[in-house]
Amino acid sequence: MGVNTRPVANSLKKLGFYVYSVSYYAPEDLNADKKYYLINPLYHGRLKENYDENKLIEIANTLADDVDYIFITSGVFEFENSKIPRWDNVVGNEPKKINEISNKYKTYKKLKNLGFNIPETKKINNKTQLYKFLEEFNTCILKPVYGSGGNIIKLDLNNFSDELIYEIKFPIIAQECIRGKSFSANFIGNTFITFNKQIIIKGMYAGNLTPYINLPNRFIEIFREIIESFELKGMNGIDFLIKDNESYIVDINPRILGTYETIEMSASQNLARALLNNKYTNEIKLKETYIKRILFSKEKITVNISKRDFVYDIPKKNAVIERGEPIATIIAKENIKSIINSVYKECVEYEKRKNRDDI
Repeated sequence: MGVNTRPVANSLKKLGFYVYSVSYYAPEDLNADKKYYLINPLYHGRLKENYDENKLIEIANTLADDVDYIFITSGVFEFENSKIPRWDNVVGNEPKKINEISNKYKTYKKLKNLGFNIPETKKINNKTQLYKFLEEFNTCILKPVYGSGGNIIKLDLNNFSDELIYEIKFPIIAQECIRGKSFSANFIGNTFITFNKQIIIKGMYAGNLTPYINLPNRFIEIFREIIESFELKGMNGIDFLIKDNESYIVDINPRILGTYETIEMSASQNLARALLNNKYTNEIKLKETYIKRILFSKEKITVNISKRDFVYDIPKKNAVIERGEPIATIIAKENIKSIINSVYKECVEYEKRKNRDDI
């Protein structure tokens, strides 16, 4: 269950399971046996306005006792008022643990108390406090108090204005802006899997490179300590920056990660099998680098994306997608730009398509 279940659902189908998918999106290449989804396949609308995790949880609750395993992807149990069910068949972290870790401010406080490096962090309740924080650090990163990953805003003292601040919902977390290279580390249990480079576009997660770089073993040991200190299970990710040869933790993602497929492809292994049985975890040895890119619409469009290699999360033919919403996912080793361009060519600006249909 989650916003998009396709990667995990398709892996489980390859293992021979009968799979139920409870998700927001319902791409054409989702191979689940039973599909429960919130989206209108022909009109995607806007995720922020239409998404309701409670509806997903209600559906999942009706199925929980009848399934052997529950896999949790992004977008559920990551909010302050999330309803927390007691399921005993979750693979990885239970909903309560995901919710606890998703309280970023409490997680940062615990990390700091345990001696791990984090950027200077403060919970901000109003514009005055935000301005004082900016006066001290000049530039800061703003994040919601709850959630894993997600939207971030970079704010500079020079562009601080009432208009810019108007849409910010307080309380919010402000962090000093550490200028360094950003990475993520992925684990299954306390077994290190890979380092990745995240692709962030306008504050949004838009993909990753897996594997990206080899870093010293001391970093792996630091992150393993975090996994063990927070008693995390299953698949987890730690986002971090490196400055002056030191790591600074900026996020913990306590559930199935966006790197799921790039890990599978690079290792030529079924990741669901490793998550179900630890004895297969040691077989996850990454080789070639894969690039994942989530494509977002540049304006309101209709799409007619054909099924083919390297293209995933394919919308229904003639689906309408709003500006700024995800269109599809590209995963490949090379020629990524040409594949991206080929997908955009299968998108038509909505007004042009509408006018054409009216003729």
